Amino acid sequence: MDTLKKAGAMLAHLDLFHQMLDLRGLLQLAAHMEERGDRVTLISPAHITLIGAEMLSDAGVTTGKGARIEAATAYRVLQGLKGHDAPEYAVTREELGALNARAVAELEGGGALKAFADTLARIGAAPAAPAQTPGHEEPAPAERPGRGRRAAESEGQPSEQPAA
Repeated sequence: MDTLKKAGAMLAHLDLFHQMLDLRGLLQLAAHMEERGDRVTLISPAHITLIGAEMLSDAGVTTGKGARIEAATAYRVLQGLKGHDAPEYAVTREELGALNARAVAELEGGGALKAFADTLARIGAAPAAPAQTPGHEEPAPAERPGRGRRAAESEGQPSEQPAA
């Protein structure tokens, strides 16, 4: 199976990848809160507000390590994790960690991760190179570039040009 086919087999798992990426964003947000010393974060569809020694509110947060967490994504993920609608969610970094741990446990016990493991096993079991038929060997690579018919015909005959 070639690389393109292997990549295509992963398309069925895009939802899992996106879910994992979104959960990672919450962990990055919790780490950013800890770096800043924030106590709580308010997350609405339009803004993330970090509350600690100083208050910061924006449509997204960029961590010290360069990760970007968008308010709309964080809000959607929290809405699913908390299981209820709210105009905004207030979370501590400890709660973000606990919500993430619960979500990871649910992923590990769910069918999506098993299906992904099955796909990995299927594409990993494919031979890396075409199988050789018994008694048939691949030709060794040429040591020098191929020559045209005229060069092959004149080989073995003395050259008409003097050697330099």
